Amino acid sequence: MNELLELEFKGRRTEYALNPLQYPFQRGDLAIVTTDRGQDLGKISHVGMRPGDSPDAPTLTILRKARALDVEKLTSNREREADAKRVARAEIIRHKLEMKLVDVELQWDGRKMTFYFTSEGRVDFRDLVRDLATKFRTRIDLRQIGARDETKKVSGYGVCGRSLCCATFLTEFKPITTQMPRDQFLPLNPSKLSGVCGRLKCCLRYELDTYKEFQRECPKVGHPIKDEEKGMGEVDKLDVVREQIQVRYGNGALERYTKEQFVELTNWRPQMPKNECICTCGKKGAGVDLQAKPHAAAPVTPPVSDGNRGDRITLRAEGGFRVDFEADDEESMDVTTEVNVAMDSPAKRKKKKKKKRPADGAQQSASGQQTETPPPRPAASPTQRPSQTVNPPQAQQPRPQPTPGEQTPVGEGQPARKKRRRGGRRRHGGAGPESAGLPSNEHDED
Repeated sequence: MNELLELEFKGRRTEYALNPLQYPFQRGDLAIVTTDRGQDLGKISHVGMRPGDSPDAPTLTILRKARALDVEKLTSNREREADAKRVARAEIIRHKLEMKLVDVELQWDGRKMTFYFTSEGRVDFRDLVRDLATKFRTRIDLRQIGARDETKKVSGYGVCGRSLCCATFLTEFKPITTQMPRDQFLPLNPSKLSGVCGRLKCCLRYELDTYKEFQRECPKVGHPIKDEEKGMGEVDKLDVVREQIQVRYGNGALERYTKEQFVELTNWRPQMPKNECICTCGKKGAGVDLQAKPHAAAPVTPPVSDGNRGDRITLRAEGGFRVDFEADDEESMDVTTEVNVAMDSPAKRKKKKKKKRPADGAQQSASGQQTETPPPRPAASPTQRPSQTVNPPQAQQPRPQPTPGEQTPVGEGQPARKKRRRGGRRRHGGAGPESAGLPSNEHDED
């Protein structure tokens, strides 16, 4: 029913409170609430949560409705607050503190007294708190507030003749920047943009969204315009109230158009750059399109029918391709072209991707003989680079002659070859084993 209520205390301070007992409160009723230190009396300012508010967990709980005796006690507390305010101001002058006392609030049960003040910087008020606690015999709380909070507590009237917004319906202060008056084409005059508090007026946010939405659909102020009869001109003003665009030409002529008329008579579009000239031809249809900036045509994707979704095309290395249709009743089709497609084997493509490794050098065997790399493969074409020759070994010992009828085992008496790693490269040599200094397969003759 009424689980959450908004209460207003002195100085238009508002807080949310829980209503666990479900009292049927209405706006303007008085209620006693429990706080972290005692009890306090407040007035119901709103039933439920205000739209857009997301408060933290309420720290107040409604205890009961206020009676006549509670209201009389509240009146006596207001008299004590006025006396405490005079005493506190005298103590501030005696301690020579740079602070301005704004208001004093006494809790309903008298257990806590809060002093609100403003200051340009930090203030050391420890001695002041000690003296005030000695005189009033209660808990003293000093809180520094800003200029806007001070104006909200004091209240007043604005230049519009009405009560200040912060003292009537505003529940929180939202940030105001200097870009907001620029977006609304207001003169940057501090005396006209500042409120009673000396800060930028809170009402600068009220119509900001309307101005931004209108500017999004209109050209920027100063955008160049070219007319065949009136010459060059520019956008002079955007009238948000009348929703019109004012254009000033070089001969002094002023023209006003609505958003629909401006788009119909010119080639302007919301995506047009600011420095691009707008052409006003005064005609509809083709005249506007001729002056419009040509845009790149979007690629048209041909529609895919159900009959060609499963077709398969296979390229051939000798040239042409083969089309296999998805439908069973259609035969495959071979297409021959003059363009040949170079297709390498998977092993060759894999070998190209691998990094080049440095050639293995000759290794010295334990017996002093030099072991060379295996003979290279013969050259595949005459354009291949010349092979690198390897110096023959300095001394070669003659191999033993086999006896008649005895077979020479393969690899016996020959230097051992180094095993080539998988995927490695052979060193390019001469056309035969003799050019590389390697022993031939023939037996030496005496």
